[in-house]
Amino acid sequence: MVDHYFIDAYNVILKSTSLRRQARMDLELARDALLEMALSFCLLGRNEVTVVFDGRDQQSHIPILDRLGRTSLLHIHFSPSGSTADAVIERMIYQAEQRMHCIVVSNDRSLRDQCRGMGAMTMEADSFLNSIKQMQQRVSEQLDGRRLPRVSLIEDRLNGRSQKALEELRQKLARKQSKTK
Repeated sequence: MVDHYFIDAYNVILKSTSLRRQARMDLELARDALLEMALSFCLLGRNEVTVVFDGRDQQSHIPILDRLGRTSLLHIHFSPSGSTADAVIERMIYQAEQRMHCIVVSNDRSLRDQCRGMGAMTMEADSFLNSIKQMQQRVSEQLDGRRLPRVSLIEDRLNGRSQKALEELRQKLARKQSKTK
């Protein structure tokens, strides 16, 4: 079963060590960084992620998703007017069929306590972001381990028929050389 992560977006941005610094300079850039990490987490770990922003009906366009692409595993929500991201997440956890596979990411203690009381698991912002970095590192190491240093040869780029013709030419040249010696 796939785990489903529910991210209290602005809480994670403002409470995490890395994104908080970025948010002080440019909140939109920090938001984009969180979404990029969430997308990476979806694609690398095959996890479902729902990112909830305190939006107050600001269903704004998020340009980074156009650049990075979309996946059915990443969902983005903005809280409606008069509500908060916390309330939206609580409602989603309450409605979830498999609460044991739900993980709420927030540093908000009351949200975490409420969701744990309904059977969901919880994580703090830095723990979640560190798990993404570790996952990216493992994938990178696996890919590096598969790459063998290799000299690029023309014959590597030839199709089977051309490789066979090249081998026949080599054999013919080798026979000629052996006759002249």
